[in-house]
Amino acid sequence: MKNWAKRTPNILFAIIGVILLAVMIKILTGPQSQPAAAGPAWVENNIQQLETSLAAAANPTEEAFIQGKLEQLRNIQANSLQAQENAPEKPADICALRPTPLPTAERLPGVERFEPGLFEQFDLFVNSRWQGEVNGQWMAILAGISGEDVQQGVLLVLVQNTDDRALISAPQPGGALQIQAADGVRLTLIDDNGTQYLFDAAARAFLNSPDEILPTLAPQPTYTPTAEICPP
Repeated sequence: MKNWAKRTPNILFAIIGVILLAVMIKILTGPQSQPAAAGPAWVENNIQQLETSLAAAANPTEEAFIQGKLEQLRNIQANSLQAQENAPEKPADICALRPTPLPTAERLPGVERFEPGLFEQFDLFVNSRWQGEVNGQWMAILAGISGEDVQQGVLLVLVQNTDDRALISAPQPGGALQIQAADGVRLTLIDDNGTQYLFDAAARAFLNSPDEILPTLAPQPTYTPTAEICPP
């Protein structure tokens, strides 16, 4: 018994040595991780983790599953590298890719009549337009009929470079309004029933008589222009 007790520590040390040797052999003979190639960081991290798991896989089924995931990630990595290689070189001048500005449309004051068309944004069918300067701002007034009520004539007022816009209904139902003429900012309109109206663009209101004078509405603020990075 005494001899056996003396030998026990030696046997334990021998067993531990064999186990450590087996682990070292598996690590040294297993597949070695390759340096991660350039690509998305999450792809590279997942590839490294899967390669570590593959080295410690316990059976062929687990190895095949991990290998399939690795192939998918490597395909993503390869596509990313190809996209980087084919990416066009950025010009040194940040303004080089700026599109050529379109010519500014000519603003023609006065009345224009045309075939009725749908102004989808406001659900209107418009047939005429007046444009002109009011209070130092460029205004457009479109005349027509509501898309929801074919008896209700309407005017759409839009002021350039502001949030100023308004839908104004005719004083009474009578079908579509049409702009016939303009005297300064006073517009003459007629509806489908032949009823004639006067509209003051500066006051945004229909007049009860040609002699009526209404106060002019104060203009709303214009948009603040952004800084021009690329001068013309």
